[in-house]
Amino acid sequence: MAIRSVTAMMGNLKKTYDKSKDKSGWRVLSGMNRKYHDTFIAGDKNLWQIKSEEVKAGEFVAVGTRVSRHDEELEKIMKNGSPVPFGTMTPMDRKISIIMAGVQTYSSDSSNLLCKEHLSGKQAALEQKLKQQVNKMMDDPGFRRKYNEHKDRLGRAYL
Repeated sequence: MAIRSVTAMMGNLKKTYDKSKDKSGWRVLSGMNRKYHDTFIAGDKNLWQIKSEEVKAGEFVAVGTRVSRHDEELEKIMKNGSPVPFGTMTPMDRKISIIMAGVQTYSSDSSNLLCKEHLSGKQAALEQKLKQQVNKMMDDPGFRRKYNEHKDRLGRAYL
């Protein structure tokens, strides 16, 4: 499956979830990988990944794809971590948004393990596509200024 904008991927993901006979079996795992946020969504024997970068406080640029079949080994990795609230809103066409909420597992160690050992072939392509999206946005001087201010704030040590 091709790397898609998060809007296109979430639309496809929602259709799959709506048709699912095991909605309670769906899982979400999130973690940090250097400057990127990795979110894995597992359900109906599929695993999707969303790779995002914060470009402004609370605002992200994201791309995603279906990365593999979901099996018992991946299920074990996705259960390692701390349970934390999860919520995201993805704007769609025609003034409709997809809202996902629930409890996720948060573990940078588990998400990095998935990226490096199980899905390494897709990671470079996802990161390249995400960089292209951010660079395209950086062509706007107003966005570039706000993005650089935000990255500067994130880079400062907090006392």
